[in-house]
Amino acid sequence: MPADTTATGATVFALRFTGYLYTVGLRDAFADLMARHEALRTVDPTRVNLVLSPEAAPVPDLVPVLVTPLELPGAVNEFLSPEAARATSAPVRARSFRILGDPEDTPDHLLVIITNHHTTNRISPARLTRDLMTAYAARRRNLPPSWTHRPHHLHVHELRQVHLLDPTALTPAPV
Repeated sequence: MPADTTATGATVFALRFTGYLYTVGLRDAFADLMARHEALRTVDPTRVNLVLSPEAAPVPDLVPVLVTPLELPGAVNEFLSPEAARATSAPVRARSFRILGDPEDTPDHLLVIITNHHTTNRISPARLTRDLMTAYAARRRNLPPSWTHRPHHLHVHELRQVHLLDPTALTPAPV
């Protein structure tokens, strides 16, 4: 599902899983994602930019909520409601749904993720999806994800890139 920006500036996107969902692996992959991206651990960025450690960051409970196809839109809307958002200060929330159907059918799951606008300004939903799927694929094999090193402090990395492109860009200008 493509990302949708709500009136609050939050970005919502969803991932569909067909088949068996390894819930513990998905939770661990989400923890890996939060450890990798500082923006997912930055609480209340309008005041003091409190960055939680990867161990202290709350990982969403991703045990699937059982819903029928007719109940799914209401369940997703309830999760996305402003009341649910006010219940937490986390910059990212997620919930998984198992769509009930014929017991002989392949099970379908929907993972809905919502990030605040501060997080989305720093990380795209496409990047989050790619990193989550990389971590989930590794966790399904009971391994930690193996991805390239990413700087913990993105702004330092960005300044370094600017310096590499134009070494004079960081020289102080006369006042």
